[in-house]
Amino acid sequence: MDFFEVLRGRRSCRRFGDRPVSGKDIETCLEAARLAPSGSNAQPWRFLVARKPKLRLALAEAGYRQECLGEAPVIVVLLGDRELYRKRVRRVKELVDIGALSPEAWSALEKRYRDKAGPAGEEDAAIRANCMLAGEHYVLAAAALELGCCWVGAFDAAKVSEILGLDAKYNFPVALLPTGHPLEEPQPPRPRYSISDIAWKEEAGRPWEAGTA
Repeated sequence: MDFFEVLRGRRSCRRFGDRPVSGKDIETCLEAARLAPSGSNAQPWRFLVARKPKLRLALAEAGYRQECLGEAPVIVVLLGDRELYRKRVRRVKELVDIGALSPEAWSALEKRYRDKAGPAGEEDAAIRANCMLAGEHYVLAAAALELGCCWVGAFDAAKVSEILGLDAKYNFPVALLPTGHPLEEPQPPRPRYSISDIAWKEEAGRPWEAGTA
């Protein structure tokens, strides 16, 4: 399927049939997520694949009993990984080694990383941002395979962590991704702002003009 067809055709799926999703298809989606970009190539994400009914039921409860969680034959839990993120000092050095980053820029970044400067919560916010890139790769791969998927951000994070036995020092849940074969026909696209509504040209408040060379 053409990439832009995938973008135009993707919908959040909230009704799933009970047909199982093959391990091969799940792995294809995970491979797409694995290839996502991340700051300093930190790759601070984990994907926990929940297929057992008892585990899925518990996750659905933690997700306020949303129908998409209760019906999906697979729930993938996207997790942030603090330990992997903290290895980014070493990973960013790889950019210097291949000439993509100057030694001067590396020195400034290394100092910031090692000083751990920044407001409280900045590290987790950065991890979440990186995880969202990988999560969207997963969602788009599911759409390309004609699977249904929904990005669920409304859940009790403490409960999900307890269910999965997560060590809060290292991992925290970012999103739940129910995945399965759609039971419903794709809905018409919901309204989107135009490019001129969301893009500015050269200065704040100056709309991008359609057809700009």
